[in-house]
Amino acid sequence: MSPIVKRSQKVSFVETTPAGAYARMKGFTALSHAKNPKEYTRQYVDEDGETTDVVGFSPSMEFALDQLLADASQKPFIDIIDGELTGDAAKVNIITVDLSGTAPFKAVKRQYLVVPGTEGDGAEAYTYGGTLKAVPGTKIVGTATSTDEFKTNATFVPPVAG
Repeated sequence: MSPIVKRSQKVSFVETTPAGAYARMKGFTALSHAKNPKEYTRQYVDEDGETTDVVGFSPSMEFALDQLLADASQKPFIDIIDGELTGDAAKVNIITVDLSGTAPFKAVKRQYLVVPGTEGDGAEAYTYGGTLKAVPGTKIVGTATSTDEFKTNATFVPPVAG
């Protein structure tokens, strides 16, 4: 039997300052991906059943985090939520790296809109939560590198054209 892929082998990094720097997202207690397919269902008069096609996707990620003091990866989320930012100011760039294979590691870069949800739910730690909704047309599949084996940082390497 093949070994199972652990959740800890799919790690995400958010773009921080300066632009192009990505910090590993630490203190996140939830970061689940949803594809949210858009379906087109109809029934043709000459058939007994319905026909369904997937015609698009609206990817999102539910997130929850325990606030960590001075954590660079949490700062964009907390700034957006606390500042009640809107529009482009409420967007973040995230790369998700699959460490279950061998180098070069596959990475997906995408821009998300941060939609705030709850904060302060826990009694043990101050928490923030919400939804990250993918900005259409921003998905890029490439690879990632790191200077410290992906413990704190990553660099996204876009695919070579041609």
